[in-house]
Amino acid sequence: MWRNEGPRAFYRGLSPTLLLVFPQTGLQFSIYHSTSRIWQRSLGDNSLLGFPRSSVCGMIAGVLSKLAVLPLDLVKKRLQVQGFEQAWSSLGRTVQYSGVLDCVRGVYVQEGVRAFYKGATPSVVKAGLSVALIFSTYEWCVDMLCRLRAEE
Repeated sequence: MWRNEGPRAFYRGLSPTLLLVFPQTGLQFSIYHSTSRIWQRSLGDNSLLGFPRSSVCGMIAGVLSKLAVLPLDLVKKRLQVQGFEQAWSSLGRTVQYSGVLDCVRGVYVQEGVRAFYKGATPSVVKAGLSVALIFSTYEWCVDMLCRLRAEE
């Protein structure tokens, strides 16, 4: 990659990645906070329900935030795999995009709106499970630190 395309090849897909990370992370935290509050109001604030609550609310946050940014995720992946035309040529035609907007326009015109949600199932499952694990681990660490502090 370095010899043929130079250092810019290593940053292909960075713009959509940055556009994707900020809203996805913000959505994850706000959805997690909202669903946690709903859970606590519905079932009460029971510490025994901490792990199930953080897991379920984290999973919901992961799934919904991923669904919201999935079109940007597709654009990011399409831009990142450019340059591997030989590998992809056996699978059908290959397309070169000049940037984020060109990719969005090309996908929409050539494949339609549904194309932005290709691969949604594995992406959403992965996001749900990973965000559930992240928030469960976070809540467990906070709980442990609070217990240690209370013992002092």
